Amino acid sequence: MQLFHVIWTTFNEYPVYDKRGSFQQLKETNNQLIAQQIGYVCSKDLPEEYILASPQPGKVRLTEQATLYLKEEIERLCKKDADRIINELDIKMIKIDESKIELLVYTNANELNQKIARLKSRTSSLLSFKFPDTYVGKSNYGKGIWYASILNKELLAISIIKNAGYSKGQ
Repeated sequence: MQLFHVIWTTFNEYPVYDKRGSFQQLKETNNQLIAQQIGYVCSKDLPEEYILASPQPGKVRLTEQATLYLKEEIERLCKKDADRIINELDIKMIKIDESKIELLVYTNANELNQKIARLKSRTSSLLSFKFPDTYVGKSNYGKGIWYASILNKELLAISIIKNAGYSKGQ
């Protein structure tokens, strides 16, 4: 099992690796990991700086009710035998704000993409069933995910990432 830091964004939010976005705090957190000699490999490199571009039109925002609901559903779906694909995804952290879902999870490297894709799909559908006037199935999340493989000092990495001070939209 390996530790992964996983993030996906809502529909029309700039992805983590797009310099137009607002993920400077994530970049600073990754710099803290480097300073602590924690090895990690990103699925896509982060830009040196983000330019905080104007929002894209039609951006989906998660309400407080939706974020609480998503957290409960992610926890439920990751339990043993709750879902045949996600089955026992070991979550160490869930952070959800109006524009992103962020997880720290232990899983086998060769299962990560399939499990996270299923988790995104299921939670998007569940969100649209629970709040049909606000969220519409396949248009809740942006395409793809960003992740970093944590290669050593997992407990220290978990502590650093959990304590990162993300503000709204970051």
